[in-house]
Amino acid sequence: AMSKVNITRPDGYYDFYDDFLDDGVSVAPKALRAKIRTFLEKWNVTATSFQKVIAVNSNSYGKFMTMQYKNQWSATSNGTYMSAAYFFYVDQKLGKDSITATLKRGQAVAASGITSSMAQPLVEPNSNGVQATAGLPSSSKSSVGLTPRGMPKTARPAQKPPLPDLSSVNIDERVFLNPKEVRAEISAIKRRYKCNNASIGRAVGEMNSQPGAAVSRFLDKGGDFGGGQMEIYRPLAHFCEKFRVYENKPKSAKRIMLEAEAADGRPYLGHDTSRPTIFFPGAFLAKDSLGRLHYQSGY
Repeated sequence: AMSKVNITRPDGYYDFYDDFLDDGVSVAPKALRAKIRTFLEKWNVTATSFQKVIAVNSNSYGKFMTMQYKNQWSATSNGTYMSAAYFFYVDQKLGKDSITATLKRGQAVAASGITSSMAQPLVEPNSNGVQATAGLPSSSKSSVGLTPRGMPKTARPAQKPPLPDLSSVNIDERVFLNPKEVRAEISAIKRRYKCNNASIGRAVGEMNSQPGAAVSRFLDKGGDFGGGQMEIYRPLAHFCEKFRVYENKPKSAKRIMLEAEAADGRPYLGHDTSRPTIFFPGAFLAKDSLGRLHYQSGY
């Protein structure tokens, strides 16, 4: 039997998040749950690696998948709902670079019986979203060479520029990105510039002996508001906003709506589910058109 496959988050995974929110989510939780099960079973993917890709913890995932709700639409308040819906949305957008497309290639190589001396590398680790050995016969796994996505071994990838000096960039110092969105922006910056957690830490004022430690801990959090209580969250959000201004990128539709709603006040980014919530009888959480969770009293 073919061994289980561990998938990883592909490059450009969060590039379509604004489009996703603009398009809206209408899939029923039951239908989404079935879609997840079909994906995992068809491609022999581990549930643990799927949870890591969509950035949800096992408790939230388990509750969503076992339908522990009186009304199925109450499951939309679980972070797994939006995260999994986005997974399938972006998988279509990425086309040949998607996780599904990579799994198909791996399955085709396994079915062909290609030996290690004949096999072509499937993907670069962490690039197309699946381990390079996924789907290959076990005898070929140890000897398959890796090169960046379809690139000849003699070719060298283009050099990334270093992080620019953003100290003179002026921004609105309110925070318009939730922690999950900040993590997505940091991931995108790392793809465009030569940097790591340490250099990003220094750029946001971490001057201790391990400037990347706080950045790493923040990036390891999951969910919309994981890491929202960490001191590094606000500086990183400002760092991302400075990059947007520096690169002359337009504000997202969500950002424009948040500004209009907040006027000169603090933007409301949604109900923080990482904090304890007291639910009175009839109360529930519901998402608005911007994907934010709101506490509804039920009265």
